[in-house]
Amino acid sequence: MKALYPEALSNIRAWAKENSRPFTEARNRFAQGAILRAIASSNWLSRILVFKGGNALDFVWQPNRSTKDLDFSSIESGLTADDIQKHLGRALEQTGRSLGISFRIQKIDRQPPGPNRTFVTYQVSVGFALEDDLNNRDRIARGDPSKAVIPIDISLNEPVCGDELVEIHGLARLRVSTVDDIIAEKLRALLQQPIRKRNRCQDLLDIAMLVRTHPEINHIRIAEYLHRKAHARGVPVSHAAFDNPEVSQLARVDYDSLKQTARTFIPFEEAWLELRALVAQLSLD
Repeated sequence: MKALYPEALSNIRAWAKENSRPFTEARNRFAQGAILRAIASSNWLSRILVFKGGNALDFVWQPNRSTKDLDFSSIESGLTADDIQKHLGRALEQTGRSLGISFRIQKIDRQPPGPNRTFVTYQVSVGFALEDDLNNRDRIARGDPSKAVIPIDISLNEPVCGDELVEIHGLARLRVSTVDDIIAEKLRALLQQPIRKRNRCQDLLDIAMLVRTHPEINHIRIAEYLHRKAHARGVPVSHAAFDNPEVSQLARVDYDSLKQTARTFIPFEEAWLELRALVAQLSLD
């Protein structure tokens, strides 16, 4: 089995060649893997953060489509920017020292701003510099922002219905959303497209790939998780909701652009049929 990310600076180029990925992507992948390792090594962060989204699929369950950002849900609803700065900063410093990476938390934005918000996301910008990146290492040493950045999104109050502990680099374990949880989250996001006026083409491709490659998915759990996640966001769920033409129309927007980043691409019509076949097996009404 191919390694899902380079585990040392010395094998980045070999990893890129073996996985047919651009060298710059392999460097980012090394930094991403180091950040996951840092979070897993922190007793506090590894307890409250659950890795989710497209990169949770790509790093753990289904290598196919990498994104630059790392997405997490926090089970600690009182998480603050100071908590993130303290615990993540310390974990990144320790892990970076062992791997030869300089890290710097450059910005933490709370969105939406202001008090009394239920669904909050901390958008964290982590600058990094590998050993051979002297320019960015100098910038970090001076306290300036690195031009090489990994974004991290940490969501509060999102229902986490299923997660598993997964070993990262054989050293520590990280909480990762299960395949059933990720499918339910992506189904909810697709239904929410007309409400938020945003398109989620990547979610359709991810769901279709999961249906094809994970025959063990649990339809009872997916339906239960979808109801919980949709209820939290006030999104109506039913079989008829997926008949809304806006759902498929918005999912089609920019869908073909995924050919450029996905290792395996499923044409839109095929992917939509996979999704409808899945939905037909869910108890939703």
